[in-house]
Amino acid sequence: MLSVVGLGADARAQQAPTPPAATRSAPAATSAPQRFDLRPSGQSRVLFTSDAPIETVDGISTQTTGNFTVDVSNPSRGLSGRVEVGANSLRTGVDLRDEHLRGPNWFDTARFPNITLQLTGTDITSPLAPNAPVQGTVRGHFTMHGVTRDISARLTVRRIPLAGEYAGMGAIGIDADMLRVQGEFHVALTDFGISVPTLLRLKVSNDIRVRVDLTAFRRAEAQ
Repeated sequence: MLSVVGLGADARAQQAPTPPAATRSAPAATSAPQRFDLRPSGQSRVLFTSDAPIETVDGISTQTTGNFTVDVSNPSRGLSGRVEVGANSLRTGVDLRDEHLRGPNWFDTARFPNITLQLTGTDITSPLAPNAPVQGTVRGHFTMHGVTRDISARLTVRRIPLAGEYAGMGAIGIDADMLRVQGEFHVALTDFGISVPTLLRLKVSNDIRVRVDLTAFRRAEAQ
């Protein structure tokens, strides 16, 4: 504020008052991108469902790895990341069926061991405020059976700080702020070079519903 010492009464009367602090415009808040890692501890899951005319098959993998880099003040600014599942880790509850899925006529895991999703962007612009779910769409490159296709997925994201009622959980492996990501998308097996044999088309759907339920932990900043 300018000093009024030495100013005459008229000059002081003409001097504009300093606006109250509440009305001053502040610079827009920004934050640096943060990295969150998926840990191979079973806390993250990828699930799939084949809903055919006479049989529904549900599968799951808890061997999920990867990471996200995100600006929590506006995720649409440069979101990147990768989620990877070992194809051998998929389980449907029937050992013989799982063995067939790993074979050359299906996922052919000897040649194509991993199923991956490479994130390329999102339409989420709202800040990821603590414990406040935010919904939106992410885009990415999905690779399965050696074939890559562009996909989009609807999801819900919640940032969970390790504070307050969630503090002090290191004893159960919770030692960092978290991102909880839940969403789903659909893929067609034929788009990825996998054909359902004619005799199985009543029991295996070409359309597969994929759901993700991921918990990623914030990586500590380097000292």
